[in-house]
Amino acid sequence: MLILRGAPALSLFRTQKLLANLQLFVPGVTGLTAEFVHFVHSAAPLSEAQTQVLQRLLSYGPRAPIHESFPADQGDVFLVVPRLGTISPWASKATDIAKNTG
Repeated sequence: MLILRGAPALSLFRTQKLLANLQLFVPGVTGLTAEFVHFVHSAAPLSEAQTQVLQRLLSYGPRAPIHESFPADQGDVFLVVPRLGTISPWASKATDIAKNTG
């Protein structure tokens, strides 16, 4: 399975608001970030060219900033995903686009 990072899922304003609300219940939380992640399952391994096309297709919006204050190897990671077996209309359309672009 290929895993590709996407754009930030929340604006800076929404991130700060969520952090403030979260800290009311869990004061030890010092920061958070939210971003889209794309999980790609293919019948066969992708070639380098196919992987590059897929990366270009999934490059949209602003890039997630790299926060020195919370390195990727520290803290907890929570994935919010659709119910197992669910395929969203977005995923179906993205699959069609990916197939049509090779």
